[in-house]
Amino acid sequence: MAQELEHSDSTIEEVIVTSTLHRSRADTAMPVNILTGEELREKVAATLGETLQDQVGVSVASFGAGVGSPVIRGQGGNRVQVLQGGIGNIDASAISADHANSLEPALAERIEVVRGPATLLYGNGAIGGVVNVIDNRIPTRMPDGIDGIVETRNNSVSDQQVTVGRLEGGAGNIAWHLDGVYRESNDVEVPGFAVNPRSVDLTDPEEYEELIESRGRLGNSNTRARVLTFGSSWVFDEGYIGFAVNRLENDYGIPGHAHGHEDEHDELEEDHDEHEEGHEEEDHDEHEEARFDGTRIVMEQDRVDIEMELPLGGWFEELHGRIGSVDYQHAEVEPSGEVGTLFEQDGIEGRFVFHLAGTDSREGVIGTQFSHRDFSAIGEEAFIPETDIDSLALFTLHSFDSGPMTYEFGLRGERQSIEQTRGACRANNTSWSGSSAAIWRFTEQTNMLLSIAHSQRSATVEELFSNIDTRCQELPEDLLVEHAATQRLEIGMPNADVERSTNFEIGLRKHLGDVRGEVNLYYNDIADYIFLADTGDFIDEVAVSRYQQNDALFYGMEAELSFPLRRSGEHLTEMSLFGDYVRAEFDSAGDVPRIPPLNVGFELRHSHIHWQTKLRWTEVGKQSDTAFNESSTRGYTLLNYYLDYHIPFANAEALLFLKANNLLDEEIRHHTSLLKDLAPAPGRSVELGMRFEF
Repeated sequence: MAQELEHSDSTIEEVIVTSTLHRSRADTAMPVNILTGEELREKVAATLGETLQDQVGVSVASFGAGVGSPVIRGQGGNRVQVLQGGIGNIDASAISADHANSLEPALAERIEVVRGPATLLYGNGAIGGVVNVIDNRIPTRMPDGIDGIVETRNNSVSDQQVTVGRLEGGAGNIAWHLDGVYRESNDVEVPGFAVNPRSVDLTDPEEYEELIESRGRLGNSNTRARVLTFGSSWVFDEGYIGFAVNRLENDYGIPGHAHGHEDEHDELEEDHDEHEEGHEEEDHDEHEEARFDGTRIVMEQDRVDIEMELPLGGWFEELHGRIGSVDYQHAEVEPSGEVGTLFEQDGIEGRFVFHLAGTDSREGVIGTQFSHRDFSAIGEEAFIPETDIDSLALFTLHSFDSGPMTYEFGLRGERQSIEQTRGACRANNTSWSGSSAAIWRFTEQTNMLLSIAHSQRSATVEELFSNIDTRCQELPEDLLVEHAATQRLEIGMPNADVERSTNFEIGLRKHLGDVRGEVNLYYNDIADYIFLADTGDFIDEVAVSRYQQNDALFYGMEAELSFPLRRSGEHLTEMSLFGDYVRAEFDSAGDVPRIPPLNVGFELRHSHIHWQTKLRWTEVGKQSDTAFNESSTRGYTLLNYYLDYHIPFANAEALLFLKANNLLDEEIRHHTSLLKDLAPAPGRSVELGMRFEF
């Protein structure tokens, strides 16, 4: 059925799925951003980072139009756990900044962002936060008849065309779900030059020519993606059992000549035609089509999920479990059509949570989580050896009320084993995490949060084994493999200690009434923080970087406030103010690299029963607190506009919408991006779309 036509001003508190406990946003100790309903449809973009970048405390680490990863409170990559329905993606996005997340934001029904350490619930990869993408691929209830959505949109800045479809229905006790996305775009238009003139030696003819060629367009930034999902469930009175199968294909370019193997392939060009004759006709056609100006990533993933919610008796009220099996690979295809490197990762991950029988004032869960992954990289950029990765965790979380106070506490232990498939090099670690929090409801509408969390994170495969041989020794200089995405020779740290984070947080939240908002202050002391440090050394003109450990301190604040300006009949005008700031520095000396700058702004919204319009102004400051060998980034002003109109039908509705981003056509370079001097954000864009719901 179609959704209600009126733009909602409801203050109903929804249950937070990612909290595990049956708690609303106001009653959980975790700072949470929620994107759902019309707001999610408005914000949705081609990548997860773009979709979330307007959320307080969240930034985007872009790597061209095809990659945009979320950064939470200055931490990203393997410190932000990206989940699909509560379990991991099992992709290669944390291995390198040019690897995209293997999920589709356009199919999400809800995205929850937990800011701050969430290791206790979702593993040692979540020391910075959690992004949980929730969809209905496994139906949890019987639908009322057949309903669906068809949406199409076009963006002027890259001529991006997106088509989204979803269809759901059921019969008897069987519910089913079908969805799909097709996205295709050309190269992105940018204001001025894609290459930052400040980073160019204008006396070098080659660099000057690259600068001129980059004017107005981000080369090799076109993309194409296809996603198809089918799921079904047996739904009964107090639970369900279901499954889903998903196929994802993503083909995107890496701009800025980030992968530099052209010379080698030019030498092989004379032999290419003869080599192609040995392939099947289908492969030949693919290689002919694959000739382009830069390196591309061709990603494929097949995923199967099984999920259940079962009522229990005695000590346990219910069981909620999910298991996902993934077959993932992506090929890094060079300009000649040759596959430079093939990354593969097959794995299975499961999570089972038992809800303890409780009362109105007491609630608790115990659970287990496990995963097994086989990782391999074959080819000229295979700087990480074949590795088996296993983990097993047990956790418990409890909450109880006492008058105006709510207390939460929990504990998690996790054992991780990372072992090279060939050789005796391995790393086995046990990490322990605990948290406690208190929520003081000093009025019906307002509460205060105080929390402390100690989280431990074991090193990941790239931090341990980059350019490390089977004897746990650094490879000789002549065998070191360049990581072309970062244009560095990265050398791992096979004896890395467990990273330990102690986070203190205080927050004030007003969640009901005309005026709503929150303020959070946090102080995160991280011992043995693992980072990639430039040594200043070069081998054959390629920079040498090593993973190192140093104590680091992250501290900052987040604030948002919304309030009405005017009500008149069916009209409502509202104002929102927002801002966030994070500072990160090493205890010894210097700043942590790629930390987002201060940003503040406001959003003005006017809504009617059939339409709404929004104007959002964001001021992003200059980032001059930079690490060794890191350049500063200029600030900018971002002005966005949104308008939609609902058209009602008998049992359906249509929505026409317009989005205009970067109206001032500002040059925007995200300081969190490794390619900030080669691949800026898009220029002025206008997106038109229509969604039909029935």
